[in-house]
Amino acid sequence: MTAGVIATCVALCVTCGVLLLYRTVCVAGAGLQRLHTRAARRELADLFIFVEPRTLLVVSIVTAMLLGGAVLLAGLPLLLAAVSMSLSMLAPRWFMAVLRRRRLRRIDAQLPEALGLLAGLLASGQGFSAALAHLAHHQRPPIRQELELLLRKQRMGMSLDHVLEDLHRRVPLPDVALLATAVRVSRDLGGNLAESLRRLSESMRVRRVLEEKIVALTAQGRLQGLIVGLLPVVLLVVLGFMEPVAMSSLYREPLGWVALLAIAALEITGYVLIRRIVRIEV
Repeated sequence: MTAGVIATCVALCVTCGVLLLYRTVCVAGAGLQRLHTRAARRELADLFIFVEPRTLLVVSIVTAMLLGGAVLLAGLPLLLAAVSMSLSMLAPRWFMAVLRRRRLRRIDAQLPEALGLLAGLLASGQGFSAALAHLAHHQRPPIRQELELLLRKQRMGMSLDHVLEDLHRRVPLPDVALLATAVRVSRDLGGNLAESLRRLSESMRVRRVLEEKIVALTAQGRLQGLIVGLLPVVLLVVLGFMEPVAMSSLYREPLGWVALLAIAALEITGYVLIRRIVRIEV
């Protein structure tokens, strides 16, 4: 009877522990999901992409399951399926990062002309808010979207300093910080804001010309980095079709997994080093 009581107590303790662990995992998972949803919603709103974050999460999960199933059906090892599923889950974040960099580059390319026009409007006697409204009406996205959002927030009662700080948060470019500083100094200390914006626009144009020259001069190095990064992958695929029996050990044996991890680490290291060598800041 004593053994039965002890077994019953142990079973109850194990059951309570499992339920507590399940509850903890559920609460932690719900918290992580809310955090991910808020962060994704904020990032999508900054990009002016109005898609529900849960939709992206569902698409990522379905894509990961389909990709993992395809890898397993192809007869490849479970480790490769797990890596493929993990990469597919990270794909939306990578895609948003690519969109964000592209958007920042477009805004950076539009800023010199926009600041030059704004300086001309201010020199003609228009107020700052009226000049911004006129400028936003005649610009193309994405800078038009940022200017229209800036004007809406200002009409809602936000101060110009807070609006410009929020603009710099969404568009973390050095030129946007210089614009916010020039406007703040002109409002606090006075001065010719139109002349400051005109000089800022000219300096941005000169810097952009230098950046384009550097991009042209470093094109060969960037191409070499791309070739160095893709050549081993292409050879791995070609050898997999030409010698499937010999290459199968690379996917099925632990030593082959170690070799693949070493190859991937060396590939990433080489690509990063080449990119760092050819990247020249102006």
